[in-house]
Amino acid sequence: MPLPPLQLSPKAPRMNPHQGPLALIKRHRTAFIRLNAAFYGLMALSTAITTLAPDIQLYFKEGIDQAYMRPGILKTVADAYGSRNLVMAIGLTFLVNLAVAAFMTTLPSLLIPFIGIMAVLHRALLWGIMFAPIGAYQPMWLPHALTLAIEGQAYVLAAFAAWVQGRIFLRLDHGRMRTRFEAWKAGFAATVKFYPLILLTLIIGAVYEVFEAIYLIPRLR
Repeated sequence: MPLPPLQLSPKAPRMNPHQGPLALIKRHRTAFIRLNAAFYGLMALSTAITTLAPDIQLYFKEGIDQAYMRPGILKTVADAYGSRNLVMAIGLTFLVNLAVAAFMTTLPSLLIPFIGIMAVLHRALLWGIMFAPIGAYQPMWLPHALTLAIEGQAYVLAAFAAWVQGRIFLRLDHGRMRTRFEAWKAGFAATVKFYPLILLTLIIGAVYEVFEAIYLIPRLR
């Protein structure tokens, strides 16, 4: 009696570099879900660990507080919040977060495929440590969690774009490209298509963060 044919696991969907961002998310939703789980899961884990060992937060907080006191963009952001200048605070918050998405996630991934994903996960780890509900952060943790969720989604989108770019670059057959440079250009074009979604998410996050910091949190202290 002949043996039944071997059932192989289905291959991952082929990457189409010409699809839009929403179509790519839908087609590769497993990868997108895994990136979300990794980001928010790591942030939740580091929050829990820091809550149990508060000295971890104190170790990082000192250096960050000093960064906000030195002349520079972070001090300018802090001054905008302190003066309740809504337009400047929203604009600077948006620009700082955009710079992180572009210069720590997207640009490095154009040089070394997928490396920007590590930067995004590193940010999740630091967020969990910095905003764990300890001491002064305890009353503001719940409203600020929404800020982290919104802005975190922008970084997840940037990480997913880096994943798409890396897949296109490494698999020439996905786009029927002949050279790595053609694949690199196609990956870059696919990444650029994600930025309207990233920008929209960062704008929403910046508006809410400024509202939260200036109007909501002071009532909770």
